[in-house]
Amino acid sequence: MAWGMSFERDVENDVVTATFTDCILVTDEDVQRWRRDVEAQFAKFNGRVDLLINLDGLIVRHTAGRTFGKVRREVLERNTHRSFRYGGDETTLVFINTSGAINGAAVNHYPTREAALAALLAERDSLRKRGFTPFLPGVVNSKP
Repeated sequence: MAWGMSFERDVENDVVTATFTDCILVTDEDVQRWRRDVEAQFAKFNGRVDLLINLDGLIVRHTAGRTFGKVRREVLERNTHRSFRYGGDETTLVFINTSGAINGAAVNHYPTREAALAALLAERDSLRKRGFTPFLPGVVNSKP
């Protein structure tokens, strides 16, 4: 299979699910390609989203790990309210966890989509109960 990705909106839960196919990041150039492709996907949604990320099909090799960690944080800060992950191989999970610690990016990894979705919805509900609602329509995003 060839490099690919899809970002699909789950209207019922107001969440986008990102799925990757053979996105193997070996070089810094691969990471920059990943950034361009991911940001093109986000552009379809006209603003920040809540995101579930299926890490199966996204492979981060050690040679791209440091750059990926920095880029992933930047992309997620610009395009998401919150993100939760599931799946993935052990090496990629190491880079996700490491970049979370080094770059201050959320890890939020769960074994299944259902568990990741439940955690995302619980966090959203907790914030709503405290009066914080950045995900409601009409709320303006103050980040560039």
